Amino acid sequence: MEGQETKAKPSHYHAVVRATGTLLPAGEGRKHPVLRLEGRELEGEVPLKRKRLSPAARKRLAHTLRRHPEGAEVGVRLWPRTGEGRLDLQASQVGLLHAHPKPELAGTFSVLGVVRAWEEAAGLLVLEVRPNPKGLLPKPFALELLVPGEGRRRVPRVGAEGALWVRGRVHQGFLLVE
Repeated sequence: MEGQETKAKPSHYHAVVRATGTLLPAGEGRKHPVLRLEGRELEGEVPLKRKRLSPAARKRLAHTLRRHPEGAEVGVRLWPRTGEGRLDLQASQVGLLHAHPKPELAGTFSVLGVVRAWEEAAGLLVLEVRPNPKGLLPKPFALELLVPGEGRRRVPRVGAEGALWVRGRVHQGFLLVE
């Protein structure tokens, strides 16, 4: 598995999906500003409610909407959540908005977590992302990832020491490990 890394205690567990989209202000039937995701199999609207934004994203949102009240193209880093094996945009949080979108990175992800479950026949890997010291994540959460044929042999066993770092892309709504 490319990028596999094992450590006794990693210092920065994370899960991030990169995307690009259009930031639209509230109005025209929208109660909250909305992020309209575009391209690389990441399409849909994400309402930008306060509880779904990191402090950095909240600050950038206010700044960007002041400068571009008609809407602006932005790069996004989502803190993903999955449900029934698929990326759940409605449950994901916005970790960062930035003014320089990189469409070539849209639809890619990386995760550093601990193996919690592995269904080899289905290729379904569950990684637990834990809180970091001084981090913004108060509770651990699990992400479901799909591992294609060749990578299945390299998944560590459940309960193995250390963490697993994986990266991949969004494909048909799934987080597909590369």
